[in-house]
Amino acid sequence: MRSPFRRSPLLALLVALAVLNGVFLALEFPWAGFPPAHALALEAVASVGLAALLPPFRGRRWLTGAIALFAVVIALCAIGDTLVQRMQGRSLNLYTDLGLIPILIELMVSNLGMVVATALIVALGIAAFLLGLGLQHLLRSFHGHNTPWPLALGLTVLGVGGLAGIVPLSESEATESAAKAAISSIGRPVWGFIDFEWQRALDTRIALDNFGERLAAETPYPAEGLPLSGLADIHVILGFIESYGVAAIERDPFAGTVKRRLASLQRTLDDAGLSVVTGRVTAATLGGQSWLNHATFLSGLPITSQLRFELMMNRSRPTLIDDFAATGHRTLAVMPGITRAWPEGERYGYDAIHTENSMHYRGPPIGWASMPDQFTWQRVAEYALTGIGSPTFTELATLSSHAPWYPVIEPLDDWHSLGDGKAFARWTGVGDDYATLWQDPDRMRDYYAPAIDYALASAAGFASRYVDDHTLLIVLGDHQAAPAVIGSNPGRDVPIHVISGDPALLTGFLDAGFRPGTLPPGPESARPMETMRGLLHRLYGEARNAAP
Repeated sequence: MRSPFRRSPLLALLVALAVLNGVFLALEFPWAGFPPAHALALEAVASVGLAALLPPFRGRRWLTGAIALFAVVIALCAIGDTLVQRMQGRSLNLYTDLGLIPILIELMVSNLGMVVATALIVALGIAAFLLGLGLQHLLRSFHGHNTPWPLALGLTVLGVGGLAGIVPLSESEATESAAKAAISSIGRPVWGFIDFEWQRALDTRIALDNFGERLAAETPYPAEGLPLSGLADIHVILGFIESYGVAAIERDPFAGTVKRRLASLQRTLDDAGLSVVTGRVTAATLGGQSWLNHATFLSGLPITSQLRFELMMNRSRPTLIDDFAATGHRTLAVMPGITRAWPEGERYGYDAIHTENSMHYRGPPIGWASMPDQFTWQRVAEYALTGIGSPTFTELATLSSHAPWYPVIEPLDDWHSLGDGKAFARWTGVGDDYATLWQDPDRMRDYYAPAIDYALASAAGFASRYVDDHTLLIVLGDHQAAPAVIGSNPGRDVPIHVISGDPALLTGFLDAGFRPGTLPPGPESARPMETMRGLLHRLYGEARNAAP
C-alpha cells in the first residue's frame, strides 16, 4: 500500500515543513520558552523548498538523509540546551560540554538506576532515529511531475532570500504595522545557534590558551607548595556542603527554614565556646559539577569547565594540598560520593583517601546518598582529629543535601553510637523511590530546605564536639542548586563559614569582608572562590602581614 504522502506530495511537503520548522524553532525554547520567539524558521523553509525543487537524481537519497540527520542533531542540541539551562542556568557550550556526556550518563545511572537510565537512553535513541527516518521519507515523497512547483518555488525564494539577508528580519526595517508583525514572526534560529556556538568556541579556545599560559607561567607558588606557617600546629578541615547556596538563605520558600538553622548553629557554637565568621564566595559553576569548585578553591585558579580541570590536572599545578604538606600537615580526603577508582585524587597527592568503599559504612543508603552527613563528619573526627599526633588538613564533600534531597532524616543525639552506621537502620528502605522525584521539580523543591537544614545541623554537631583552639573548620557550599528548583538567575554565590575555638585565627577574615556570625554579607562582599587560596596565604602564610 502506497504511503499517503506518496499519493499527495503537497501533504508531504506541508508536513515536512511543519516538522522541520518545529525542530528548528525548539532551539529557542530554552531562552524564549513556549511559544518560541518566532513562528517560522527560514532554515526549514529553505530546506523543504530546495528539496522539493530538486529533480530526481542519484544522490537525492543522501541529500534528504543529510537534512534529516541535521534535524536530529539540532533536536538533540535543543534538548541539551534546555537541560543545561534548567540545571546550570547557562546555555549549552558544544566546545566544552560534549566531554560531559559520559558524566551525565553516569549521573543518570546513579540517580535513576541502570534499568531506568538505559530505558531513557534507548528511548531517546529510538525517538531520534524515528525522527530522522520520518523526515527523510517526507522529503523524498515530493519530486517529479507531482511536485507542487509554485509552493516549492515560493518557499525556496523566501527561505534562501531570507537567509541571504534579502528579506529584512528586524522590525526596524519594516514600516507598516502588518509588515512588522509578519517579519517579526520569521527567524533564523539555526543560523543564530551555529553562529553563537562558533563564536563561543573561538572565544573558549582563546580562553583555554590563556589559561594554559597562566598554568605554565611563573606563580607565587613553587611546585612543591608554599607553607602556611600560621597554621603549622592547627588541624584544618575544608568541608563542602552539597548544593548550599545563598539562595537557600535569601529566597522563599527556603529562607525561613535555613535562617532558623543558622541561628541555631550560632547558639550551638556560642555554647561550645567557638567563634564563627561568615563570608560569601562566587563559585565557578551553578547547579552541579562540584569537583570544579573543589579544584577552584584548592588551586587558586578559576576552574570553570572540565577542559580547564583536565589542563590543571595534567600540568600538576600545586594546590592547597601541597601547601599543607609543605607546612607539615598530613593531608586527607574524605569523599563518600566517590564509588570507584579516583585517579584525580591520586594526582592531587593526598596522604590518604577515604571513599565510599573504605569508609566501612554498614547502614542503609539514605535515598541517593550512600551515607548520611552525620556519619561522614564522624569519620572525619576519627581520621583527622582522634589520636592524631601531627596536624592534619582534611577535605570532605557531603552528600545528604544532593538532589533530589529525599529523604530528609534527623541527626542522632549520641554521636558515639554511630559506629559503622547500623545506628541508622531505622531508615532502611525510606527514600528508595527517590528517582521518581526527578520528574517532579515542585516536590524536589519541598525537600531542598530541610536537606540543607540537616546538612548544617550535622556540621554544627561536629563543630560543637570536635573543634577546639587548635582547629580551623571551613564550611562552604560547593555551588547553588539548579535553577529549576531555586528559581531563575540565582547567581553563583555560596556562603562560607569559618569556625575555631581561637578567635585570633578568624580576625583576618573580618578585614577581608567576612562578618561575625552565621549569616553571609551582601553580594557586594562576594569574592571569587579562586581567591581563597591566596587569602589563606595572606592570613597564615609568609605574606600574612600584607593586607588581605
